[in-house]
Amino acid sequence: MSGRATKADLYRKVLAFPSNPPDLQCEFGKLGVLRIYGPCTELLKQGAPADDVYLIHEEIVKLVWTESKGRETIVGLRSRGWFLGAPSAITAQPCPTTAATLVRSIVERVPADEFRDRLQNDADLAWKIHQIQSRELCEQLNWLGELACCSARSRLANVLRRFLTFGGASSEVGSERFRLPLKRKEIAELIAVTPEHLSRLLHTLTSEGYIQLQAGWIVIPNPKELAGL
Repeated sequence: MSGRATKADLYRKVLAFPSNPPDLQCEFGKLGVLRIYGPCTELLKQGAPADDVYLIHEEIVKLVWTESKGRETIVGLRSRGWFLGAPSAITAQPCPTTAATLVRSIVERVPADEFRDRLQNDADLAWKIHQIQSRELCEQLNWLGELACCSARSRLANVLRRFLTFGGASSEVGSERFRLPLKRKEIAELIAVTPEHLSRLLHTLTSEGYIQLQAGWIVIPNPKELAGL
């Protein structure tokens, strides 16, 4: 289910956060429709055309790839400032993954034909979209390298550090904490390990003092130390 909110209410909330690249969310607000989507809402479906393009204003969306027999795995997370469906809309190819909200999210929907028309006639916007897609390509290639060459312990540490950038994290006396946006089974899928091995990794990082588990929160006393794993 999705619910429509007034643009004034949404922009008061959205503009409190920096956009990436700057002012993109304000600019697209003139073309798309801002909506609040509930948890587990499918915005795009794997194998289906992208009739709309989505710009995330707040919270996190997961990208899920499903093989022919129905087995699923999470192949990425997208947060504020990322586009969903742009490559499929531009190339007229089916969506390679399903995009679904994790929690109640603020997302802007732009019809694909309007999106393409805007790209063809607005050089400044086209350059910003090019920047976003290039950043996404770099991050995806880096993640493929991590999956191939880095240990599961290192991959988990990197994912935990990335969660700090998604919003919802808070700081206290030099440390940072956040609530996991995914179930443990989903985190295991993301870093390509079994749930049992993920539990062992979390226990090891806790016993070594890199993280603390406190009433549903993950506390990272020193994010710089975690980056060195």
